[in-house]
Amino acid sequence: MEEKIGIIDLGSNSVRLMLMKIYSNGSFKLLDEIKEGVRLSEGMGKDNILQPKAIRRTIETIRLFTKLCQTNGIEGIIAVATAAVRAATNQADFLQELAQETGLDFQVLTGEEEAYYVYQGVVNSLAVQDCLIVDIGGGSTEIAKVKNRELIESISLPFGAVTLTEQFLNKDKNTLQQIEKLECFLHESLNNISWLAQEKNVYLIGIGGTIRNIAKMDRRKRDYPLEIIHNYPLNPKNVVFLYNEIKAMNLEERKKIPGLSKDRADIIVGGFAIIKCLSDFVQAKEIIASGNGLREGLFYNYLLNKQDMVMVNSVLEHSLQNFMRFYDLGGKHVEHVCTLALTLYEHLQYLHNLGEKERQLLWVSALLHDCGIAINYYNHSRHTFYLLLNSRLNGLSHRELVMCAFICTLHSQDELKKRQLLQYKQFLKEKDYDIIYKLGIILRIATSLDRSATGIIEKVECKIKEEKVEIKTFSKSNAELEICQASRSAENFKKIYHKDLNIVSSDNAY
Repeated sequence: MEEKIGIIDLGSNSVRLMLMKIYSNGSFKLLDEIKEGVRLSEGMGKDNILQPKAIRRTIETIRLFTKLCQTNGIEGIIAVATAAVRAATNQADFLQELAQETGLDFQVLTGEEEAYYVYQGVVNSLAVQDCLIVDIGGGSTEIAKVKNRELIESISLPFGAVTLTEQFLNKDKNTLQQIEKLECFLHESLNNISWLAQEKNVYLIGIGGTIRNIAKMDRRKRDYPLEIIHNYPLNPKNVVFLYNEIKAMNLEERKKIPGLSKDRADIIVGGFAIIKCLSDFVQAKEIIASGNGLREGLFYNYLLNKQDMVMVNSVLEHSLQNFMRFYDLGGKHVEHVCTLALTLYEHLQYLHNLGEKERQLLWVSALLHDCGIAINYYNHSRHTFYLLLNSRLNGLSHRELVMCAFICTLHSQDELKKRQLLQYKQFLKEKDYDIIYKLGIILRIATSLDRSATGIIEKVECKIKEEKVEIKTFSKSNAELEICQASRSAENFKKIYHKDLNIVSSDNAY
């Protein structure tokens, strides 16, 4: 049965709602997402008392969120609260008032529980084996160590972007002494984590509003062609450079930075300092922004609990299955094209000299090459290109995603060069052209060999000769249409592989 659920994350700085739909075939999609800054931790002070104005802002926001859930036919709401409520001495009174006015019973997560759900959000949507995860909230920071996709260590630190700003900084212009004092505090805090000191030259996965804003600022600086935050790569040197720029600005200057949300400009330096100091401390080889965190982790926990799983076996396969179910891409034709393409890839190994990573790109492209038909058959190649770059497909880097989009839609080298030069030139290097051409022509031949979508050609064999490649087809009935269609790729095949292409029907067909 289909199911709709809502997930509310009440943090120190903001409250967020995510609406998810789970379909009867097992696929799922994000229906809506909304965030409202409530600054719940504002003015808590050393006594950790939630203030009346902050409480009222928060309750009113959550009441609006519950109405949105009702409007969308949400059947169940998972509601959690984190650092500010966790630390509040008036927690019980606040939760009682919140329940009375909204009808929701919030679960207050421990720091360890918060780190665990964040881990689930990351490990089920990023193809990482070993990394450090840092989730920067308004009032706390969670750091987790992942080894072979398993959560090994985690810690919740009692400070975040809001509390550090209140404790060490001005919301407007900061002095050099204030910045130095903040950075010294952070380095001392990190140095007190015994297991963290052993982590060097690691991938750092960033979660939360701070890292999302850093990624958006970096993206604007680079004129990055994809509007995708999830799996966005950040060079640690560029992060330090951006940090040094921002920490020297006043509030009005920060508000004008392209990519930085105006409502975060007053606390960005405090949050940014955590990323910068942690990156320095562990000598991060790369910082990766994750669009998935606590809310997504809660969703995956809910979804996978039904299957007695903590994590998916393969992020890419799981995401592909969801994509294909949602766009109704399964079926014998897709599977057969994929089989033919991978067979050709194997038989042409001597010519293309590519490896397992490139085989994976061909596999993904073969499965998704016709997804644009879900929008419209006419111009479906253009729609396929758009869908691949605008639908969440986890398990591939942005470069790999762009390569798959070109492999799926490669009809001529001129078209590829035109698109790549105009929009995606910073993704693709010279060697990537070669890979795309080689895989694109293999996929084009494979799709042609099942042009009637009936599986007439059951299998193929390739022979590489001195001046030509012969593809022998095996079929139960006349496959003249398929052979004719596939033979049209001979000219481009020769440009790429420098051999003539001859496609024939086997004399000893079944």
